[in-house]
Amino acid sequence: MSGIAGIIRFDGQGVIETDRARVIDLLKHRGGVTSQVVDQGLLMAFGGKIDVTSTVCATIDADFYVNGSNQSFTTNYTRNGPMSFNGQDTDFAVALWDSNQKSLFCARDILGVKPLYYVHQPGRFVAFASEIKALLALREVVVRPNEHKFREYLTWATDYVPYSAETFHDSIYSVLPGHYVQINSQTVHVRPYWHIDLKKYSGLSKPEDYSTLFHDSFTEAIKRRISGKQLVGSHLSGGLDSSSVSCVAQALLSQQRRSTIHTFTIDTEQPEADEKEYVQAVVDQWHPHHHTVRPIADVLGSILKINHLFDRPDHFIIPSSFHLSVSLEAQQVGCDILLTGHDGDSVIPTGFDFINELVDANDWENLKIAAQQLIEPPGRAMLYVSEDWARLSTDIKFQKYALYVIGANLKKRFRAQSIPSFITMLRDQKRILGLSQSAVIDYVFKRVVNKLSHKVLINNALSDNFKERVPVRLHQTTEALAATSVEGQHIPLNEIMNTTNIICNEQMNHIGAYYGHQYSFPFFDKHVIELGLATPMAVHFDKGRGRGLIRNGLRDILPPTIVSRLTKANFVEYGTLSAKQLYESSYGCNSNCRIVSIS
Repeated sequence: MSGIAGIIRFDGQGVIETDRARVIDLLKHRGGVTSQVVDQGLLMAFGGKIDVTSTVCATIDADFYVNGSNQSFTTNYTRNGPMSFNGQDTDFAVALWDSNQKSLFCARDILGVKPLYYVHQPGRFVAFASEIKALLALREVVVRPNEHKFREYLTWATDYVPYSAETFHDSIYSVLPGHYVQINSQTVHVRPYWHIDLKKYSGLSKPEDYSTLFHDSFTEAIKRRISGKQLVGSHLSGGLDSSSVSCVAQALLSQQRRSTIHTFTIDTEQPEADEKEYVQAVVDQWHPHHHTVRPIADVLGSILKINHLFDRPDHFIIPSSFHLSVSLEAQQVGCDILLTGHDGDSVIPTGFDFINELVDANDWENLKIAAQQLIEPPGRAMLYVSEDWARLSTDIKFQKYALYVIGANLKKRFRAQSIPSFITMLRDQKRILGLSQSAVIDYVFKRVVNKLSHKVLINNALSDNFKERVPVRLHQTTEALAATSVEGQHIPLNEIMNTTNIICNEQMNHIGAYYGHQYSFPFFDKHVIELGLATPMAVHFDKGRGRGLIRNGLRDILPPTIVSRLTKANFVEYGTLSAKQLYESSYGCNSNCRIVSIS
């Protein structure tokens, strides 16, 4: 846990002492403060460090450094300018004052594990901090709600939403992950620094090459994160992601003859979310100090607590009570770091998009093989294809899935092709895939019925008056960076760099800082992310098992039952109960409601 803050004046005035004192008081839970006066202001590090050269001064919040080097931000910046941030393979937030340019440069890591916010009043000052509350406490900052952020928050998207620089407070902005902000007296410029170079993986050819490199990169990512920590903790749900993190971390701790890891499992007592079998497999193999905790019962209280810690409305229902319950337990145990496998499946995907690649290539022969491999495992329940999936014969399963896949883009194909070529394509699909006439008719009939019975659902909670008064406006987001093409090929970066992922990272950072430990995300290591992006979908697909990098790369570390696992826990039932409790609690809540303290 650590943080940074500072104020740069452009109007010749000094930093107000009461402002400095308020910021220190509000961020003291992030660590002891170190201050550095610069020619036009003050930089502060809370549990972090300050780098100083003759013309550059930087306050840095970084959790680890590579190969024992301090990777001086100031030295690298002096050599390569703000693009030097691309060379920092660590979770970081940095604010760097360049006295020659009279500019402040702010940047954060590629997935925003370290939060950083700023406010700029042209001609007067710029201030920055790891938490918004420290900026709200400044005497010259006028607190006004940002209704455009309300609109974003109360609109429910069905696709990945780019992360926005706007916050719920007008004039306070978040530094975009993978970007830097250059601020001088009058202007603010936001630019991406993350340059994705996948050429370094061009020498890999066989599936085992990718898996071996994943093993080494993932192990190194965890090794860096636990270096120097006294007591390591880890989330353990029993899924591939959390099990990988927990098992690799304990393997490293055993090699280093360090204290045994503490693992934390959340038991919702809901049958569909029961993962005891898989958790026990990890416990039996690696013998961690294991803790089973229950989600905090008061869902509304958890959300209000997060609102207070995070300076904004909670983004989730389930993680609120989950993360608070684990952090409370970890605090009592004394962990100074909590590892999590949060959203590892966006970095190391299932590879099921390999099916779509085959459809786009009109490769019906290999599509037939891949579809058969995908439906073959008996433990796979593809209820999105058919509600009675488990009772279907293998042949019927194949035909339903094949029609589901090729039917998804028929409209697009019809518009893009001539009628003769479209008819030829349909004939090839039917012949090569072995689709029966009855299966095709049944599929078409159900599509028509679904189309006729489809109801348009509301996608927001906004009145027409509000939408008219607060129109959609352009703002700085991660969209352009997420749409990056590498060597002319689109990469699925939007599945990683989206608002849900990044806000969850920020939220856990705030929770960890409050309860006295660092949250860390090994799957969001830069090398791990770029390897995942460089790996061909066929390798991820792994002959229908999916997530080939993990299953093959960590097969000697994970318990066999985890390696072969194809299912995921279903928290819908618990989420429904939580939403119901939240509704009942808030329905009776009036203007006298106060934040519930969860110590």
